Amino acid sequence: MSRKKGVPSMKKKIRIIVADPAGNITIFVDEPFPRSEYQKVASQLLAMPELHGEQVAFIQEAAACGRADGKMEMCGLEFCGNASRSFGLLLAKRSGLRGKGQVFVDISGCSEILTIAVDTESCDTKVKMPNPREIKLLDLRAIFDNADFDPGKSVCREDLSAVRAVDFGGILHVILKDIPATETNFAVLRRTIYAQFDPPAMGVMFCDSHARALTPVVYVKDVDTTCFEGSCGSGSTACAAAFSLGRPDGTYTYTFPQPAGTIASTVVKQNGRVEKVFIEGSVNLSEPMEVEVEI
Repeated sequence: MSRKKGVPSMKKKIRIIVADPAGNITIFVDEPFPRSEYQKVASQLLAMPELHGEQVAFIQEAAACGRADGKMEMCGLEFCGNASRSFGLLLAKRSGLRGKGQVFVDISGCSEILTIAVDTESCDTKVKMPNPREIKLLDLRAIFDNADFDPGKSVCREDLSAVRAVDFGGILHVILKDIPATETNFAVLRRTIYAQFDPPAMGVMFCDSHARALTPVVYVKDVDTTCFEGSCGSGSTACAAAFSLGRPDGTYTYTFPQPAGTIASTVVKQNGRVEKVFIEGSVNLSEPMEVEVEI
């Protein structure tokens, strides 16, 4: 239950763990909170400059895990691949696993239990991501006429006639090639996307087609936050799936440099469709620490 009106707030020390999966800094809250308090707690944690947080996840009590080894929810109940593989490593270390193994995690925004391959010595992690529900082709030529939109020097109006967007259910990623990654461009795109769809979260993967590097920007609707992320696991997956369109059956691995780290994504195609997709990379975990928040 959330706090009743008129009841004064109070300070509380809470335990957190900070994960760094390729620079996409994720703060795990290691004690139960009702969903109604997620936004208030998360906004305070993200405002602590010493944590460098980009997103917040809440670890659930053991009783909520069901057949998984652990369960966690992102602040906006969206899905996040980087947080998933970080959580897998956290659970593996807690279980006393040494070396290579697997853990099974239940994550918000995903209807299936995910398998995380981990190595507790090297801190490498690999997760089979949910398959895209759909790869859409969006006609975004109208944004070219928006006075606030800056297409850059190499993109023309017709280049926006069939923009690939990958829908995972918990997040919709739009892949834009060679367009400047600016707050204004993202804001124009966000208004356009939400006029047509209503995803729990959306990302724009600004892709430099020459360097094949990504600048990920993610908006989470429930908490109304926009973040230029150090890296994005689901965005990397989206790009890999989109880039494999039109290619014959087989296995394709893409490596995506991003502002704070690199993520590798592997796509397995069978019968002309994406059958499996993985992301992998190393994760750094902090020791548990206590911080004080207002509740």
